[in-house]
Amino acid sequence: MTQTQVPLLTVTVPDGMDAFIALDDLQENAHGATNKLKATMRAVGQRQPVILEDLGGTYRIRDGNRRIAAARALGWNDIHALVYPPLDAAQWALVIAGLHNRASNPIEEARLFRELGKTLTEEGISANTGHPVQVIRARLSLLSLPDDVLECVGSKTLALSIAERAAKLQGTFLTRAVAEIRKKAQVQEPFTASDLKEITVVRQGLLASKLMSAAPPAPALIPPAEVLAAEVRDLCERRGVDLQALLRELTPAPIAPAHPASNVARAGVN
Repeated sequence: MTQTQVPLLTVTVPDGMDAFIALDDLQENAHGATNKLKATMRAVGQRQPVILEDLGGTYRIRDGNRRIAAARALGWNDIHALVYPPLDAAQWALVIAGLHNRASNPIEEARLFRELGKTLTEEGISANTGHPVQVIRARLSLLSLPDDVLECVGSKTLALSIAERAAKLQGTFLTRAVAEIRKKAQVQEPFTASDLKEITVVRQGLLASKLMSAAPPAPALIPPAEVLAAEVRDLCERRGVDLQALLRELTPAPIAPAHPASNVARAGVN
């Protein structure tokens, strides 16, 4: 059996320049770092450099917004970075994909998979990046959520697993989930599995009612006498017996009523 060839990207990516960049020169796009991330960076430092694009005097953050926010919250003055010259979309996608094989940012993964998906199948993306196809599909599904909700993924408000389940909803159910997540984000409370279950239970109930309404009506039961009559007709036909003759045999003969004794007999007795 001939195997289908998976297309590979033929692009060259230059090496990034290792540098420490002052936080004053950067403007992150994030709602803030999570407490877990800040605690990790406080304890062990920055384990993964951020990725910057050198625009000639200014920098565009390509990966690491939350790490920069965490460093700023911790009072750091600068941050470890890999600085790249301007690249095209395919080059950036491969740069970030290579990084996320080691340290995952699911939203950035989803966006770079979408970019790679312009020229590759999901299997092709997997071959180029090393990510399993099921992970690629799960990440891509996240993009059905609005950007402000995506920014909450990984924070106290929205866990990745809950976000992936919410992203599978459709129509009014997705709209309701998004509205509930936004409410939780405003008061910095978690959108939990129980919150999602309330929405999905309603969805399942509506689906069940639709299936019941679409199901054909249950067949009416045939009266037992009608079933027996059909069997008798069939038996008469196979035995060569006239049905009317059988009915006459089955019909009992009428019983003559008793007559009162005559007056003459009564007179003789007297």
